[in-house]
Amino acid sequence: MVETSRQPEVARRLANYIAAARPGDLPEPVQLEARRAFFNIVGCMLGGAQHEVIGLADGVLSEFSGPAQATLLGRVRRADVLHAALINCFGSSVHAFDDTHEQAVVHPSGPVAAAALAISERRHVTGADVLLAFALGVEAVCRLSKSVSVAPAKGVLGWSPTGITAGVGAAVAAGKLLDLDRDRMRHAIGIALSQAAGFRAMFGSMCSSFMTAHGAQTGLRAALLAEKGFTSSESALEGPNGFLDLFAIRPDVDALTGGLGSHFELLRNTYKAYPCGVVIHPMIDACFELRRKHQLHPDQIEALSVRASPEALALTDRPHAQDNLQARVSLYHWVAVALIRGSARIVDMDTESAVRDPAIVGFQEKIRTVADSTVAGDGAEVTLRLRDGRTLVSHIEHCIGSASRPMTDGELEQKFNGLAEPVIGQARTRQLIEMTLGVENLPDAGALPRAAA
Repeated sequence: MVETSRQPEVARRLANYIAAARPGDLPEPVQLEARRAFFNIVGCMLGGAQHEVIGLADGVLSEFSGPAQATLLGRVRRADVLHAALINCFGSSVHAFDDTHEQAVVHPSGPVAAAALAISERRHVTGADVLLAFALGVEAVCRLSKSVSVAPAKGVLGWSPTGITAGVGAAVAAGKLLDLDRDRMRHAIGIALSQAAGFRAMFGSMCSSFMTAHGAQTGLRAALLAEKGFTSSESALEGPNGFLDLFAIRPDVDALTGGLGSHFELLRNTYKAYPCGVVIHPMIDACFELRRKHQLHPDQIEALSVRASPEALALTDRPHAQDNLQARVSLYHWVAVALIRGSARIVDMDTESAVRDPAIVGFQEKIRTVADSTVAGDGAEVTLRLRDGRTLVSHIEHCIGSASRPMTDGELEQKFNGLAEPVIGQARTRQLIEMTLGVENLPDAGALPRAAA
């Protein structure tokens, strides 16, 4: 139970800080990381834009869409801002290629960027405005997720961290671009909290990314409502039966505002090298290392074991995925792909050519898992037993893309190219890279999504 004596104070402090923040308030390292996160997620939006599930959702819901106010990235059409936020965010997460906070294991950038980009086409705002709003929104998501899931907080594994916190980040970013004062910002946060939703049983289904997209849309809606005077409860965040009370067994209230303005959770954000659940990445790295060092052919492998943290296995111990959505969170699929194909690309989870590939399906019978609480979330150990009697081991302490082994700017640009070029072509991808990397210099931020149509 949250202490009632602190009931409205944390929400007020958070809203006051966000409403008062100006671009110059962000230290240079924070601006740099915000730019990297924004760049990464725009690429992810384009990379997922043509996925069949996005087409299904867009096709069904477009019948109810309003005026053509905002761009659907990579889909060559426009829609109302709420629909655009939903679809663009959906695209950013459909391949599980979005970013991840190191501790909270939340994916903050997609909902925040989708809401900010939608507003940038409704209101004239600069790129510097968008970058600040984006940084503040990501910070809010990460802090809120930490407050209910990272020690000393104690949460419940069943809910989706992104599902229940994404809306607040989207509300913060949109509210900042709408220039909400501190009271309206607090109400925007409360309205978004009232729509918090998402649970892990949906992982591996169409609803997995839809939960994230829902957050983008509800957060944007919350800001638009608050702008016109719609209010929420004073107890929405930390009061009795408020968000913290319901989503945590023991919340860490200080995670929300401790060091606000001087300490930035955004600096602990990480970017994925592979399109799958982040806890699978060290397993892929281990397989690549074994394949490279020993010039292995899959037929040489008699059996193998994957040692990982209990939390990693709880999310990804899913043999025999049936489609690309289930494959995103199946360690069995990606270990097989990494050892057989020596790659880990979006095409490697295509339903027909990869997920149902007889060689990949059959290889998964060789895989066993071992839960080990001493293994970190960004680490793993893969042990192979070969038919000639040898045993080979690869231990990855920190995977590529983790906070300890971050992706370089060059690697992020290569990732962006790979995601965007198949959708908008080489020339337009190069133009968009320059615009996105220099987002803070754009006099009209709406030019960026329009360039990505």
